[in-house]
Amino acid sequence: MKRISLVVLAALAAGPAWAQLAPPPPTHPEPPPALKLIDPGPAVPDWLSYNYDRERTGWNRGETALTAKTVGKMKLLWSTQLTTASRALVLSTLTAPVVAAGVSTPDGTKDLVFSVGIDDMLSAVDGASGKIVWQKSFPNPLKALRPPSISCSNTEQATPAIDKARGVIYFTTSDGKLRGAHLADGSEALTPTDMVQPFSRNWSLNVVDNVVYTTAARGCGGSAAQPVEYGTVAAMDVSDPARPSLSRFYTGKGRPAGPWGATGVAWGPQGAYVTTADGPNNPGSGIYGDMVLAVRPHAWGLNDSFTPTHWRYVNARDLDFGSGGPLLFSFGKRNIVATASKESVIYLLDADNLGGVDHMTALYQSPRMGNDIQDFQAEGVWGSLATSLDDKGQRWLYLPMWGAPAKTGPAKFPLSYGDVTNGSIMAFTVVDNNGKPTLQPQWVSRDLNMASPPVVAGGVVYALQTAESTVQVPKNIFNADGSRKPGFDPDQNASNRIMVPHAAMTLFAFDATTGKELWSSKKAMDTNTVHFTQPVVAAGKLFVVDHAGHLWAFGLNR
Repeated sequence: MKRISLVVLAALAAGPAWAQLAPPPPTHPEPPPALKLIDPGPAVPDWLSYNYDRERTGWNRGETALTAKTVGKMKLLWSTQLTTASRALVLSTLTAPVVAAGVSTPDGTKDLVFSVGIDDMLSAVDGASGKIVWQKSFPNPLKALRPPSISCSNTEQATPAIDKARGVIYFTTSDGKLRGAHLADGSEALTPTDMVQPFSRNWSLNVVDNVVYTTAARGCGGSAAQPVEYGTVAAMDVSDPARPSLSRFYTGKGRPAGPWGATGVAWGPQGAYVTTADGPNNPGSGIYGDMVLAVRPHAWGLNDSFTPTHWRYVNARDLDFGSGGPLLFSFGKRNIVATASKESVIYLLDADNLGGVDHMTALYQSPRMGNDIQDFQAEGVWGSLATSLDDKGQRWLYLPMWGAPAKTGPAKFPLSYGDVTNGSIMAFTVVDNNGKPTLQPQWVSRDLNMASPPVVAGGVVYALQTAESTVQVPKNIFNADGSRKPGFDPDQNASNRIMVPHAAMTLFAFDATTGKELWSSKKAMDTNTVHFTQPVVAAGKLFVVDHAGHLWAFGLNR
């Protein structure tokens, strides 16, 4: 027994903190099981969760009305005010929309568009007319432990997710509860159950096999019973709507290393994939800073992880992965995780073996695509990526970039459309390089101030010029020695950042293979601004929200 203990201790000391002792190989090893490639499921016209599907591809494969040939004929169809509660300290007045097509309601079959507001109101809107079909309010009786701030507004921001088969939309409210409502009339479909801490800054929901997932980070939440919020992947089993059951996986202790970004959880072969914020990188102590994680289904522990080799640099400069979020797709005989960060480096990882034997080896790591000054704000990748296949079966990847393209990056994009200073959408093809994926630059869009996450449908890439200021801490508040001048209140900067447009808020449609501008919303929304949202293409229309509490719809002439 003593000898076995020494062997175990030696093995643990020699390997990384997450290493597991492996059994000796069999005399006649069995062949490895055939790799099961990601199945994206049927192409549906709906938009059921953030970035369309559970893999977070951002590609509506079921859209047929809006194509590269028809999108130029789009017009503003309607605009509906869903809430008037917008204020400067809130980055997201409304969650990004989700859409369920062909819902049987008491007034007939309708395409319904849903969004949750900062007033904890869930709205269902008729996609054809813009009329509110129903609204449900869920006032929060709890008192926040902290005053609202630009970083922690104490309001709801997580995009809901729809289970079309059950006819239920799942959403969280600022009291931290997961709720469910029937699509047709908003009636209760789930016993409201605590999922994250009250006033959390939690992120977009995902539904997989009757389990609802979300992530929470930044330590915004808190209650008298648990005043410190940990970085969390939360999973609620809703198989029995009367008695939902919760499990959690923690990525950090307090604010550091929390999983964040609008993407929330992306789903793949090892479970729930998330990206984490800056913080100590010490998996043996349960702190997973600056990592890509594959969390087991139901959040029952950790399956796999990837850490960049230069994580200390990423951590020191606040260039963490959370700003980009993961998406998954199959390529050749592999399942791929694609992600990026404020650093502006794109990673392609093996979804079945995230970082190889050392948990630090990517299949592909790009040059820096932007953010030459390596700033933690107003530069780099802030928002989810998107992917699609063209008519020839070629895999594409689309990246939102804030600021100018990197001067030291890849060779010039073959197609470009003028100088870019504020932001753009960058397009790449994924190609095979000796059995591994690599990226080839194809086009960079016109200048966008600032670029939202892109989405794809019908051979068209859609993106929003958000018109927001992305400067969190103005550089003129620092002294020559780097110290901060007295008197600066970051929340006083919020009104200028969020409430005052810094450009004309505009939707753009680009040809997915050339980047050519096919359409724009022109002056329809130019007095507005928005933060951390995405346009949604579903049921033949293009939907977007703004900071003033409007839901907008564009489409072809009726």
